Formats: sequence, structure tokens, C-alpha cells
Amino acid sequence: MAIAVLFGLASTAFASIALVKAPHNFLSHRAVMAKSYAANRSSTVRSDHVALLIANSNYPDAEIPLPEVAAGADLLANALHSHGFVVHVVRDATRAGITEAVDRLKAEARPGSVVLVYFGGFGVQSRGQNYMIPVDAKIWEERDVRRDGVSVEGTLSELSSSGARKRIAIVDASRRNPYERRFREYSHGLAPIGEDGNSIVITSTSPEQVADDAGTLPNRFVNGLAAKISPSSLPVEEILARAAASSGDRHEPEHSGAPVASNVNS
Repeated sequence: MAIAVLFGLASTAFASIALVKAPHNFLSHRAVMAKSYAANRSSTVRSDHVALLIANSNYPDAEIPLPEVAAGADLLANALHSHGFVVHVVRDATRAGITEAVDRLKAEARPGSVVLVYFGGFGVQSRGQNYMIPVDAKIWEERDVRRDGVSVEGTLSELSSSGARKRIAIVDASRRNPYERRFREYSHGLAPIGEDGNSIVITSTSPEQVADDAGTLPNRFVNGLAAKISPSSLPVEEILARAAASSGDRHEPEHSGAPVASNVNS
């Protein structure tokens, strides 16, 4: 089973969308227009190739921001844009913002299309499912993960009803995070993400592994994927299928699964 990380995309016809929040205040969210991504080379936008990039770089509960998420999203957006994708980019998304963006993507997908989703930020597994953590999550116990997180598997299942010819998920979320240490003795990484014949799933590490380079530039995994996409004339879905099948494309952390400080009794 191939496993890999999810990309962000951009298009000349669609300006990036960012969900903006007031500092430490997530009672509401609104969409604003951000800069458009310039194409690396001439391309024709294809309405049957649609992508959603969710780049969560600034978590109030984290000690440091994740600049590699924002930088990687920009790089991948340009690379995928050059292959004609229509791209929606969401930054620092709340739970409501992620749900809204996924609903928008489902509405734009159509039978025979290629749909791609990228999530960069923190991810946590619970009961065998993987959850994208929004920036407004309030997680102190494991059950809070399921309440405040957005299921990766659930999102892929929702997109399957769109009739898309190919669904691609790139999940860049296997980082040590500030949430697990509140209820676990060590970071579990992500659980294996199932896929079928119409889907490609790429994660930044192997299942149950954790990267220790949060907050570090460059994002080697995402940069590697972008480097494969940009110069190639092959369809993106074929490029990523090959990347997912290649074990050499997976970034293995040096200290995978090492214990994290536990504050269970605090």
C-alpha cells in the first residue's frame, strides 16, 4: 500500500484563498483574497483538475510556527499550477474553515476529474483514524482529537462521492505536536491510511513514525515532490503514483517514535 503527503495547488484563474483569524480568537472566520501564484511555465487551466491546499503554520498552542508548511505550500502551488490545476489555498484554517473548504471542493469536483488535497500542519491519530488539527483546536484529552480534528479518512470518503476519476491526498502532518504530550507518553505518528484503486495517498513519514524537524526549513519531503512535478510533462496523478510507490521518496526521521515529555498528570 503506497502512502504519501498532500499538495497545495494554484491557478492563474483562481486567486489563493486564506482563512484569516484574529490572534488567539477563533469565534469566527472569513475568506479573503490573497496573491495569485505565478506559473513556472505556460499552462492551460483545466477545470477537471481541482486541488485544495490547507497550510496550517501558526498554532497558538505550539512553541514555534511551522514556516516549512507555508513555504512548501507555495512551492507546490506553483508546481501544480504549472500543470493546469485550479487551486484553492487555505491558510491557518479553523475547523469550520477546513469543513467549508472541503465542501467547496466537493461542489467543484465532477465525474472524471482529478481531485487533490494537501494538508500541512499537525496531525494526530485516534482509534486508527487520522485527524487534521485546526488552529482553533482545544485538545487536552484523546477524545478532544475526534471532536476538534477533521478526519483524513472521512474527507477522502466524502470526496469519493464526487465521481472523481482520481483522488490524491498528500498529508504533511507527522510532526511532534503540542497536543499528544497532554495525554500520551510518546507521539504515535499517523496510522496507515487506506486507499482504493482510484486514490493515491502520500505521507511525509511511514505509519507510526514522527518527524523531529518541525519548524525547520527547507521542507525536504515537499520540496522533493515539487522537484518531480515541475519539470515533468507527465500528468500529475502519474507522477505522484510513481512517487508513492517509491520508498526512496519517503523522509524517514532520525528519531522516529522517541518519547516526548509527558504532562499527563499536570
